[in-house]
Amino acid sequence: MFLNTSNALIFALLLGMSIFSHANEQMTHQINIKSQFTKQPLSVSITLPANFKDNDDQRYIALYTTAGDRRLKSMIEQVDWMSHVSFGPIPPLIIVQLPYIAAPNEQQGKDVQASGLNTKLTIKILEREILPQIRERYPLLPFSILEGYSTNANLPLNILADAPYLFNAYISINPAWVLDKSNLMDRLKQQLTSDQLTFRSAYISLGSFIQNSSKFEELSAFSHQTKSQLMLNLDNQSHINYYTAPMALLPKALEQVFADRNPKNLSLMAKEGVPAVNRYYKSLERKYGYALSPINTLHDLSDYYGRHGQLTSQIEILEYILTLKPDNIYYRTILANVHLENNQPARYKKVINKALMLAQSQNNQEAIDYIQRIIESK
Repeated sequence: MFLNTSNALIFALLLGMSIFSHANEQMTHQINIKSQFTKQPLSVSITLPANFKDNDDQRYIALYTTAGDRRLKSMIEQVDWMSHVSFGPIPPLIIVQLPYIAAPNEQQGKDVQASGLNTKLTIKILEREILPQIRERYPLLPFSILEGYSTNANLPLNILADAPYLFNAYISINPAWVLDKSNLMDRLKQQLTSDQLTFRSAYISLGSFIQNSSKFEELSAFSHQTKSQLMLNLDNQSHINYYTAPMALLPKALEQVFADRNPKNLSLMAKEGVPAVNRYYKSLERKYGYALSPINTLHDLSDYYGRHGQLTSQIEILEYILTLKPDNIYYRTILANVHLENNQPARYKKVINKALMLAQSQNNQEAIDYIQRIIESK
């Protein structure tokens, strides 16, 4: 969704938020799991979104990550920033930090986590112990993401190769192909031709270590020659610093996962209006597994009609939004301004007065003051 600065500020104001205030601190929980499959103690860290409430009906997408504690801190801030308003590029996420699960008789070493030798055990523990506990304890939506960087980025690829049904989107930032000891490339190629990848996606980047470039190029060539159901994005980022990659590429990858929630090209939808938008969002249910709100795209479509001088269609869209959100002050104020700008004073007065009544009934003093200033200035 694209808003100009003034509209974004109004949006914040009418929601009763200060744009200079800090979000609530994210809550972090720790779950300790005694596994029946390994003697290793398993500790899972869960970071809840700011403003998370136990007693509301909101459900969340889970982002499972292999990040260590240091990178996790920056990830939490990145996700919070990208999701703290409804028109941001991603929805609020519950972040789950997964433990590294060692293979039986594994020899300790700096890069052993990239070997892939622990994949079968990791899948078993994820599927039977970790994921069920997270789903039981937290209000999750039926869509999840698995993410990793560098040597930890091999895990998403290994899960994608052997058990793609566990997650819906896979993000592998600069995986260490050269450290793999489990025939990862062959397994991944075989999976790419399977029928298990419908509505699944993967983002895989190439980092600055030249040793990994041949495998990346091999996968790229194979993907161009093969028809796969996987929505695969191979991103050559070998020109940027290796340690810049997780900071720059995680937001990019997450935005790509959710890009279809807010389509940018509205020209086709504009031909039919509301039915086209509703049909599009109905189709997204097949990917996400739940119904998504079309409000942001409807708003963008109303702006599209306004820019193209289609007043009747613009008003119809805004009125339809208000059938979905009858108590929303923001959209009522926008509709009032559209009437005013198009020389419809009677309709303007009716809608702006209704917006003022709503603000008063909600005890939203900032919105009351703002609307009264609008009325007095006209």
